[in-house]
Amino acid sequence: MEAVQEKHEASFYSTVRQDVVQCFLCPRNCTIKPGKRGNCHARSNHAGKLISDVYGRIAAINLDPIEKKPLYHFYPGTKILSVGTAGCNFHCVFCQNYSLSQCKHPEERGSHHFSPEELVNLAMNTNGNVGIAFTYNEPSINYEFMLDTSIMCRRVGLATIMVSNGYINEEPLKHLLKHMDAFNIDLKAFNPAFYRKYCKGRLAPVLDSLLQIADSGNHLEVTNLVIPGLNDDPLEFESMCHWIADKLGKSTVLHLSRYFPGYKLKLIPTPSDTMFKLWDIAKNHLGHVYLGNMSAGDHGDTFCPHCGQKLIARNAYSIRKKGIDETGRCVQCKTHVIKEMNHESFHSKSHI
Repeated sequence: MEAVQEKHEASFYSTVRQDVVQCFLCPRNCTIKPGKRGNCHARSNHAGKLISDVYGRIAAINLDPIEKKPLYHFYPGTKILSVGTAGCNFHCVFCQNYSLSQCKHPEERGSHHFSPEELVNLAMNTNGNVGIAFTYNEPSINYEFMLDTSIMCRRVGLATIMVSNGYINEEPLKHLLKHMDAFNIDLKAFNPAFYRKYCKGRLAPVLDSLLQIADSGNHLEVTNLVIPGLNDDPLEFESMCHWIADKLGKSTVLHLSRYFPGYKLKLIPTPSDTMFKLWDIAKNHLGHVYLGNMSAGDHGDTFCPHCGQKLIARNAYSIRKKGIDETGRCVQCKTHVIKEMNHESFHSKSHI
């Protein structure tokens, strides 16, 4: 790959006074002086011009099972080329990828330099791959590269996925929704105080993003990392599930992920009993709830919400399709449950 050498101007900013800019990509709306970076450490002011310091810089790249994102209802059983850079607009004390997300000099972590064309061509020439997932750190801080790449993916029949904290302003997300196919959004808690204390952000903009994605018709799944003593209160959790069902739809997929100590937070792992208890609460409101980061038995399997037929059995990231046809419908009652299982379109790709 050839190095991306030219500085790439960022989108969604304005000049507020001589050589001082304000970024409007995320709800922080950072005001940035010349020579300084925004809160995400990925966008900086170069003589009055806002520059993306991570455009084309890929710090992590792997071919992952799509279930690892996690996405359980979007082309299950396939693989997807997963890429990430460095930096984040949240600062979660429990972050599992903190070596990337909390890096203050993300341009130094980009060991692979790609243009959008090069990354799309790599994706097309990777056997068994259905697209590109932007993941590992917060992908929205690499907005321009993600958008340019997604536009090219759409042209050649590749799927694009964004695994995100949902902390992005309405206008940037509006443009992104036209070109992305699927989202997994972390809803870290249903408590504004939790977001302020443990993520250094706000809950309300995340809820707004979830509503915007759901209204767009794009595929959406939600992940909640359950942390003992911090966001596992049953009443608060049930309020979250009720909000998801009421605002996003009862068919919205919810992943409950078990916490393990890491980064700055050293609590005990979430007890399995807590996970199963919250699963029961969530199932009172939602049709599809899954347990992750633990041995979950059939709590990781997909069932038809109408007739109860088991459709997909899962063992970690491997799956076995049982009562579902290639269009994603239950073979027994014909209820549509999964984003199309037949992904033949991904096998008729050509170079851009």
